[in-house]
This record gives sequence, C-alpha cells and structure tokens, in this order.
Amino acid sequence: MPTETVILGESGRIVLPAEIRKEFGLEPGERLTVTSSGGEIRILSRKMALESIRAGIIRKRGSLKGILDEFLSEKHEEAKREAELG
Repeated sequence: MPTETVILGESGRIVLPAEIRKEFGLEPGERLTVTSSGGEIRILSRKMALESIRAGIIRKRGSLKGILDEFLSEKHEEAKREAELG
C-alpha cells in the first residue's frame, strides 16, 4: 500500500498522487465520496463506495439474495398505506 504526503491547499483541496490515481483507475472529473469514521478520513470512488455498501449488507444478512424483493415489498406496503390515508 503506497503512502504519500499531500498538502491541503486553499479551499481545502488536495491532489491525489498519480500512483494512487493509477492504482484505482481514477480519472479527472470522477466523483469521489469523502467520509470520516473512527478518526480517519476515507476517500472512495463510487465503485469503492458501492462495494463497501454491498460488503456491509452481506456481513449483516449473509447474502444479497432476496434484497430486491424485500425492498419492493416494503415500497408496495408503503404505497398501500399512503393510498389508504389519501
């Protein structure tokens, strides 16, 4: 894992070193997610963020199987409740 030192510029900007951009396939203009947790700052590409979410779901549920059906069922129930109220 490469370690690089960067300088925080005006307006809080940083430049990710070329080696790290290349390692993760990051391109100019790509949107990144910045989070903080446990006293650390994390910078994730959308792909990395989705993989992190996916891994968290698998840790919690054991798999992704049935998650879409569960989501759609919840949305149908929500729509039904709203229709009954409206």
